[in-house]
This record gives sequence, structure tokens and C-alpha cells, in this order.
Amino acid sequence: MENKKQILIDNNKLLKIIEKSIDEGLPLSVVRKGDGENVLIGFNKIKGISINKYLKKLKHFNIRKLDFKFQNFFKKKLIESFMSADYLGIAKDYSYSSIRKFDNEITKYYKLDVKNLIDSHFHLEFVKNPNNNQLMNPFAQNIISNKKIGIISHLNVSKFLAIHNTVVNAQFSIPKRNAGFFKKMSLKKFDYIIDSISNVKKEVDVWFVAAGPYAKVFCNHIKSINGIGIDVGSAMDTWVGEYHSRKYLRELNDNL
Repeated sequence: MENKKQILIDNNKLLKIIEKSIDEGLPLSVVRKGDGENVLIGFNKIKGISINKYLKKLKHFNIRKLDFKFQNFFKKKLIESFMSADYLGIAKDYSYSSIRKFDNEITKYYKLDVKNLIDSHFHLEFVKNPNNNQLMNPFAQNIISNKKIGIISHLNVSKFLAIHNTVVNAQFSIPKRNAGFFKKMSLKKFDYIIDSISNVKKEVDVWFVAAGPYAKVFCNHIKSINGIGIDVGSAMDTWVGEYHSRKYLRELNDNL
């Protein structure tokens, strides 16, 4: 069965579910399984994912290639986050990259096909219109408006959110992608973010997370402490006017 036949929840319905969860204070984790995550949890499990691809992703995600303890720990946490997610985004279009062809196989290998599956590009509903300060989707616009927000990202989005009567009550960040030798992720840094999220849970209505594969684990932790974690990824770039980080964002900017 192709993934597109498994996706039964469209994006607008998902956004309404998120809004209801916020209104009612119900814990929720909405995450996406992308190419990077597929490489990390598919290596040595799925034929065709080479060690070169795996090592490249370790570099992207600031994980030391000889830090096997953290690698094993993080992969375990990543799988747990997918299994615990209320809604899991998977690939809808296999032509997007060379890794996407493994998405369905990995989904089935970890028995994630029993989850509430959504389009992994649902986060694009949170993209800001390049021509104004409104999100492209009015349902997503309602979600980011009039809230107390938690942010996990290096981006300063406070000014943008203030336009919508929303205040950032907590923000934490991890090293940027390919940050270099002296900014590697470690268990100590990981635990710091986890503990920091827990310490401010009463001050936040909903968390928006843009932290690559770490976003999935953080969203799972947020749910475990009765919070709401939404993996918006590169959509957050557009909140500060950046549309160059992904091909689909550049195309969107060029076409509007």
C-alpha cells in the first residue's frame, strides 16, 4: 500500500485538531519523519541506506561519529517519539529525494503504519505569506495568535508573533545544522533542553519546534508533561522572512 493511501487526515482537519487541543489543554505531539530521520533509524536496518549517507547525517545533526553512546541513545528516543506521536507525518511524494523511496519501508519496519498518518509537509501550512505578516493558512494563523508560546529554535520570532498578540514565554535552541567541531550535541546538552522545557511547562500554551530530528524527541517530551508540541521545521524560517533554506520555500517565494 502506498503511503498516500494511508494518509486519511488532511491538513485543515489536523489544524482544527491542534486548535481544539490547545483550547481544551489536551496533550499532543505532531511530528514529521523526514529524510534525516529515515537515515538515522534506517541505517543497518533497511538495505540501501549507505554508511556514507549515515555519516553525512551525523555531521548535519552535530553528532560525533565516534560517539556511539549518544547515537544509540538518540536513535532510541527518535523511534520512541514516532511511536508515541499522536500524528506522524510521512512522505507523500517519493520523487522529492533519493531517501524518500525508503520512507514506506521504514514506516512498516517500525510498525508506524498503525499511527494516525499525515503528510510530512503539513508544516507548510505554517508558512508566512512573503507579501505580508499573515500565515498562508487562516487555520494555522488562528493557532499562532493570542497565545503564550514556547519556541525551540535559534530564530528570534518574538517580533513576528507580537504582531498577532502572542508572547514567547520560553525559548531554547540547539546548535545550527553543521555547526562545527566545537558545537556538537551531547547527552548533557540534550538533557539541558529537556529539563528546561519541564521547568516552564505552566507558562506555555503550545510549543513550536524547529530543531531537525531533535524536534521529534522534544515534542514527545512536551506531550509527556501534558503539553502540546508541533514540529513546524523550516516553516519557522519564513516568520523572520527567510525563504532560501528549502527548495519548496524558494519556489513559493518566487511564485507569489
